[in-house]
Amino acid sequence: MPILSIKTDKKNINVEVGASIIDVCENEETSILFGCRDGACGACMIKVVDNPSNLSKMEDHEKDFLETMAAREDERLACQCKVLGDVTIEVSE
Repeated sequence: MPILSIKTDKKNINVEVGASIIDVCENEETSILFGCRDGACGACMIKVVDNPSNLSKMEDHEKDFLETMAAREDERLACQCKVLGDVTIEVSE
C-alpha cells in the first residue's frame, strides 16, 4: 500500500494504488485546498517533493493550465493526481 506523505501537515497516509489525492484529502484533515475540483482554478497546486513518477501521468489539460500559471516543473494540481506509489508532496507557495 503506497504512502502519501504531506510534508506541510507532517502526515503519512496509507492509500490504495490509484487513489486520487482529492479523495484522500477529503477524508483526512490536510492543508491542501480545493476550489473547482476540475483543474481549472489552481487552488490545489502542490509541490512534489519526492518520487514524482509515483503520481499519475499529467494530462494535456493539466499541463496547459500549469503553463498558463507559470508553474515550476515540480508543481502539479492535486485534484488531477492519482497515487501510484510512495510520494511526498507539500502545499505550493
